[in-house]
Amino acid sequence: MFFKKENPNLLKTNGQKRIYLDHAAATPVRKEVLGAMQPYWNENFGNPGSIHKEGVIAKKAVYESRKKISELLNSSEDEIIFTSCGTESNSLAVFGFIDKLTEKNNDIKNLHLITTVMEHPSILDLFKKYEKKGAQVDYLKIDKEGIVDLKHFREILKPNTALVSVMYANNEIGTVQPISKLSHIIRNNNKNLSSGDLNTVFHVDASQAPLYLNLDVKSLGVDMLTIDGQKIYGPKGIGVLYKKRGIEINPLLVGGSQEMGYRAGTENVPSIVGLAKALELA
Repeated sequence: MFFKKENPNLLKTNGQKRIYLDHAAATPVRKEVLGAMQPYWNENFGNPGSIHKEGVIAKKAVYESRKKISELLNSSEDEIIFTSCGTESNSLAVFGFIDKLTEKNNDIKNLHLITTVMEHPSILDLFKKYEKKGAQVDYLKIDKEGIVDLKHFREILKPNTALVSVMYANNEIGTVQPISKLSHIIRNNNKNLSSGDLNTVFHVDASQAPLYLNLDVKSLGVDMLTIDGQKIYGPKGIGVLYKKRGIEINPLLVGGSQEMGYRAGTENVPSIVGLAKALELA
């Protein structure tokens, strides 16, 4: 089995053609994306953290990509954090947020978390981990078509609900959740909190959404949002976490000031440029 050079979507085995349909798992990289990335492999290859010309060129490419993505999401530039993939973005959102809360002397046993039973493992496994550590976790009911039960959501929201995480579009059955309605319920609940209660933060895994759905973070009303490059005809190994200003999180990786201190390590310039181009085309 091998890829035909003229069409990466067609595979040939034993004289028969295979047609690849699993675009929820990974998409081929568009030629326009490859073209945008090409100069940053071996021509403009500098480290964005360097102060010489090559570094400045790379830093400018990262800046322009961040600016483009922020415009597409209707966010500010400093709300865009580049990661290695959707899974890392999810971990940075969930672990980073809860780690910051517990750092501020919030007992994990006093924190209430909400998600659904049909999330990607990169979310579900984290919630199960915190449940084992003593956090109060509720799994939002879904109907036979996979849509969340809004009535149940209103019932399980508590004054100590710290975090809600719901996938925008499901990667297996294609269900699209009513994200704006969920965020409206959260905002109304936050308005009625007493002094000392936690404001509920809303994270959305939107890895499957950019090709099909609205990504305006303000109209969606989300606090954090995950995007994965390989789902939108962009490169593998690159993702984004949108984090609203004022939401405090701790980094997963430390040892550098990159990504405003939220992710240490030299930026993957070619893939960042490719992701911005792929999202623009999407």
